[in-house]
Amino acid sequence: MSALAGSELTINGLCFACGEKNPHGLGMRVEYQGQRAVCRLSLPEHFQGWANIAHGGVVLTILDEIMAYAVLRFAGQGVTIGMESSFRKPVPLGREIVASGWVVGHQGRQARAEGELRLAQDDSLLAQASARWLLKLGPDGQPLPGGI
Repeated sequence: MSALAGSELTINGLCFACGEKNPHGLGMRVEYQGQRAVCRLSLPEHFQGWANIAHGGVVLTILDEIMAYAVLRFAGQGVTIGMESSFRKPVPLGREIVASGWVVGHQGRQARAEGELRLAQDDSLLAQASARWLLKLGPDGQPLPGGI
């Protein structure tokens, strides 16, 4: 698990999910409500899979990113090492959706998070995920703060 030992985790604004400098990205803007990371967004048609439905890979990206924000804020810097997901209903294009993520466990170098995507209009569950994270440790052996 020394994969992160020599790697610096930096933000350069080009992240596909949240990068302000990425004109092709999702443009996610995340806020915090209690112990949750939350983002409201609407997906344009260029994120389509089947007609009028968001591509599954885009849906998973949103879930991964919202959980990342929760982990960075409440556990520390890290990277996703595993994720499981369930698609409950098609994610529509052009309608407001709400992504939320939260940390469910944190011990040593690992954290666990969960996330969900809901339709803003009626709060119906569209997709959900759980993920495991490998945290980057500082010289003191503690997770480095996420800074978000």
